[in-house]
Amino acid sequence: MSGKGIHTRIFGAPGLFGLAIGAIAAFAGTPVLADHAPGAGGKFTVHVNRPFVAFDPMKMPRNDMGRLQIMHAVNDVLFYKNQKTGELIPRLGLSANASDDFKTWRVKLRQGVKYSNGEELTSEAYVHHFTRVLNSRLKGLIQAALKAKLEKVVAIDKYTVEFQLSEPNVAFDSMMAGAEFVWMINPPGFAKANENKPEYARQLLGAGPYMIKEWVTGKGITLVRNPNYWNPKEQHADEIFYKVTQGPEGAGNWNQIKAGDIDVSWSFGGIFNRAKQAKGYDFIQGYRTYSGWVINFNSGRPPFNDIRVRKAMAHAIDRKQIAGIISRGTAELAQEGFDPSRRWHCGNIKHLEYNPEKAKALLKEYGKPVEFTMWSHGGPFTKTAEVAQEMLRNVGVTVHQKKVGPGPGAIFKNVAGGKVDAWVFLGGLAAHPTLFDTNMHSSHKGNVFKISSPKLDTAIDKLNAARGDDAIKKAHCEFEQAKAEEVPYLHITYGVAGLFKKKNIGGIEVPQTPLLGYHRLYRK
Repeated sequence: MSGKGIHTRIFGAPGLFGLAIGAIAAFAGTPVLADHAPGAGGKFTVHVNRPFVAFDPMKMPRNDMGRLQIMHAVNDVLFYKNQKTGELIPRLGLSANASDDFKTWRVKLRQGVKYSNGEELTSEAYVHHFTRVLNSRLKGLIQAALKAKLEKVVAIDKYTVEFQLSEPNVAFDSMMAGAEFVWMINPPGFAKANENKPEYARQLLGAGPYMIKEWVTGKGITLVRNPNYWNPKEQHADEIFYKVTQGPEGAGNWNQIKAGDIDVSWSFGGIFNRAKQAKGYDFIQGYRTYSGWVINFNSGRPPFNDIRVRKAMAHAIDRKQIAGIISRGTAELAQEGFDPSRRWHCGNIKHLEYNPEKAKALLKEYGKPVEFTMWSHGGPFTKTAEVAQEMLRNVGVTVHQKKVGPGPGAIFKNVAGGKVDAWVFLGGLAAHPTLFDTNMHSSHKGNVFKISSPKLDTAIDKLNAARGDDAIKKAHCEFEQAKAEEVPYLHITYGVAGLFKKKNIGGIEVPQTPLLGYHRLYRK
């Protein structure tokens, strides 16, 4: 099967809807998260780095990290997932079952879950939400955000919802347990009465542990406890203010932490060292699901349609030095998409070494002047482009800079249109090997790298045909090695994330996804 599809893996004995993921009996009557000390409740102020505009996917089909934190607390997710073992941990969903061909997934919902307005959460809520968005002009964007060709959602019974896909997707359980399924799943009755009104984009009613009390445009959103939440043991804070501050790398944000204006904040790395050394504070470092900073090449247009030029880029750019500069020495050099905390990490991928003389030799063999424009959208992305520009100048390559923004939207649009030579951005979503970079297949409609490589096509076909976790990992690592040799892009860092807080605050876990779980905070 070609790279057009998302393909299957076998978990156990076959049989329609016979592949159960998650242990219902173990979790059905108990809290999923470990019980924390009750704490003293109280109020918290936490950091988000971008103003809130809307939650309705019809207005904002892509989630940013700040909006995800609010939606996580208000809507919750169907499952969590153990990143090391792949085990699903029930939340609003109790189990996920796949059909033999992995084109259909059934989810059994937890009974007795109520929205903050008292309405019960049933399969109708998911049917109404996804019917609305999949019948809209945004269907393609929603499918892309879900990393799945989701075509229809139906109710099997009151507490069983079925997700029907047009292509096999062995990784759909990973999607349901991640940020991809943090959606505005409002109560159907409320949604039907309000979704055509302009103010609906800001009306988030969920079945999660918290609900919106106040939204001050440009300042932030205050959450309070959902009085109907199914597991009140998880509701430690009385009130949480998600405060919009400057970006996570700035000194101003750190100063607000020190001054007590923010209780907990996150960062990509710029203030890790100060956070680690500060007395009276805890610093917790982990990874996000995204694969970190990368320098991407458009292999469909000169000069990057010649592999000699792409290899020259690899030899000319000191990736380790850039990783150290943009993270101030806190980030490790990335060699692959999945970070060391994940079960799909290979650990033995060999890249072309930093060697400017080899770069010059390849460029001489190419025989034409190399000149291109590198796009970025501020912060460490632009810094990466600037440092790479200087390194490439040293081997005779002319690089122009184009900074766009705010945010990545302008880059997305122009990359999709094939108008960008090279761009600095976050790597792909590293949730499952069958979803990660398989759009590099020459026949894939989403091949934004415009690369056509028999070596990559063969590796992707082998990965898509693999069955079972061991075979999938082996094929995935062979694909990672093929990418290192074909150079569609250059890895710089893994997707690190850090959280820092005062020592008297508990409830923060090591970051593993963009969902930071601010709503689990409590006072020790």
